[in-house]
Amino acid sequence: MKKYIFIIMFSLSAIVFSQKTDYNSLTLDFFQKEDWSNLIPIAEEAFEKNATSYEIDYRLAIAYYNIKNYFDSAEQFEYIIKKHQTKNEVILEYLYYSYLFAGRHQDALLISQDFPFHIQEKTGVKSFRFIDFLTAEGGIKMSNKKDIGIDNLTYLNGGFGQQLGYKIKLFHAFTSLSQNYIDFDYKQREYYGNIQIQVAKGLTLIPAFHYINTIENNQNTRIGNGPNIIISEQTDIKTQLLHFAIKKQWNRFSISPNFIYYSLKNSDLGTLTKIQYGLTLGQTIKATRDKLWVGAGGEFISNNAETNFVWNAKALYHISPKTYLYIKYLNANTSDFAIENAMYYYNSTSILVDNFSATFGYYFTPILSWYLNYQFENSKDLDYNLSFTYNTIITGIKINF
Repeated sequence: MKKYIFIIMFSLSAIVFSQKTDYNSLTLDFFQKEDWSNLIPIAEEAFEKNATSYEIDYRLAIAYYNIKNYFDSAEQFEYIIKKHQTKNEVILEYLYYSYLFAGRHQDALLISQDFPFHIQEKTGVKSFRFIDFLTAEGGIKMSNKKDIGIDNLTYLNGGFGQQLGYKIKLFHAFTSLSQNYIDFDYKQREYYGNIQIQVAKGLTLIPAFHYINTIENNQNTRIGNGPNIIISEQTDIKTQLLHFAIKKQWNRFSISPNFIYYSLKNSDLGTLTKIQYGLTLGQTIKATRDKLWVGAGGEFISNNAETNFVWNAKALYHISPKTYLYIKYLNANTSDFAIENAMYYYNSTSILVDNFSATFGYYFTPILSWYLNYQFENSKDLDYNLSFTYNTIITGIKINF
């Protein structure tokens, strides 16, 4: 009797283990029910066991997209194109929106060049925009040492973007700022321009140029036997920054090495040069449903006399589809350096110790967005042996076309 029971049990086990999971039927059932949470683990299991097909791969990509996992949906659609050698208009449109909603706008634009005409009309994609967007911002940097002559700094900036084809975007910005600082006052005018060249998917070249013209009016009091004499002198400083960076992105991770060459022409001291080089890293955190991005960077600033190191840490959190919060900490203990692809240049007389920044942004519509920025900055002046702080408020808008 025991012999027969053993034979029956062995036969049943053999039948059970010989059966294979029907991944196609299971994923099709979940796909038709739009049950994405159950479809995804089944399709991922099929992928791990090398038991997928075009249909299963496609259903997995659609499931990622529908749960707003845009990074993985883009990667899955790219995998389908490569593995199955297919690039139909449905896949292209899904891939375009996956990159767009993942924040990889230039990769999305690169995909759109293969759109048929009716998809271009549907998405509103254009290969050329003389004015792609406009920006305007302004603010005030408030000093806690106005009593000794370190006054507030006023700031105005305006810019616009351009799109030249599917691979090239340009940005231009014009800045004006002024401040009275103890025994001199200065006015500064700036032009900044950069080009983003999308060489291939996930690979961007970013050359940039920043020109700064600073006019300083110095006042010194000469004391003699007679009346005191106030001597005014004007110094003209022209600074040019040549920047180059390469940004490479793999799904949620990005890395960007950069290099800046400085040329400072001072009407009193002549021409000075120096270099800056560094690295920026970024990672979108999948565990937060891609709502959180974190980044860090470091820069070496070198001239003939010394080398300084500046570093920063930052985080961007999407509170909702319409709101975000961006925070950043910058540690410097020096001056005369640039950050953010050489767009922001710190060239104050005092030394910037560190800076904390928080920006709240709101999208009223896909066309119009607004942001409010607050900064707290610690600075020190070695000549006067004093420390002081700035509280900065900046607000701005962006209009897309």
